[in-house]
Amino acid sequence: MLAELAVYAASYRRTPPAFRPHLRPAIGYWARGARQARAWAPHLANARGLLDTTIDDHSVRRTVVVLGSGALFDLPLESLARTFEHVLLVDRVHLSSIDARIARYPNVRLAWRDLSTAADPAALDFLRDVEGLDWVISANVLSAMASGAEPAMARRVVDSHLATLAALPCPVTLITDLDYRVLNRHGVILDSADLLHGYPMPRSGLRWKWEVAPFREEARDTRRVHYVAAWPDWRMAQL
Repeated sequence: MLAELAVYAASYRRTPPAFRPHLRPAIGYWARGARQARAWAPHLANARGLLDTTIDDHSVRRTVVVLGSGALFDLPLESLARTFEHVLLVDRVHLSSIDARIARYPNVRLAWRDLSTAADPAALDFLRDVEGLDWVISANVLSAMASGAEPAMARRVVDSHLATLAALPCPVTLITDLDYRVLNRHGVILDSADLLHGYPMPRSGLRWKWEVAPFREEARDTRRVHYVAAWPDWRMAQL
C-alpha cells in the first residue's frame, strides 16, 4: 500500500488534470501485475517475444509508436530503444514506476492521450503527424478501450481502432484480449464475455491464455482467464 501511495503521489504531479481520474485504475493494474508476476509471466513473455522477433522485420528503424504502453509489463522497451531512433509511448497514464527504465534512453518520449474514439473520433489522427513513423504497436489496449466505453459505443470503438490501424502506411503489430472466462475450482465456466463485442477477428495470428486473476485475486474460489491474440502486422491479416 505504501508503494502504491508513493507511485500515486509522484505520478499525480506530472499527469495532465484531464487524465488524473485514470491514475487509480492504472495503479491497481500495476499492483496486480506485481502480485501476480508468476501467473502473468507466460503472457508477458509471449507478448515481449513477439515484439522482439518483429523488430527484425524492420529494415528502416526511425520511429516506433506504442499505443497503450501502460506499465511497460509487456514491452521489450530496451530492445525498442536500442534499435529505433525514436520511441513514443502513448497512454492516458504514465506511472512513475516506469521512470527508472526509460531514464536510460534519451530517445524515449511519453505522450498523454486518450486513444479511444468513444471520447474523440479523431483520437488516432496524431499518428499522421509522427515524423518517420515506421512501426505502430497496439499493446493490449483495445479491449480496455471497449470496456471503458458506453455499451452502445463499445463495438464502434473496436471497429474504429482496427480500421485505423489497417489504414496506416506502416506495419502495425496488434496484441489484444479476445474474451475471458471465469472458472471455479472444478473448471466450470461461471461467466464469460466477448471483449471485442462480436468483431470477426481473423483466424490467423498467434493465440495464448493469460491468467489475469488466479484463485484468491478476485475471489477465493474462482479464476479469470483471458484469451489473447496477436498479429505481427495487422494490415496483412486483412488480406
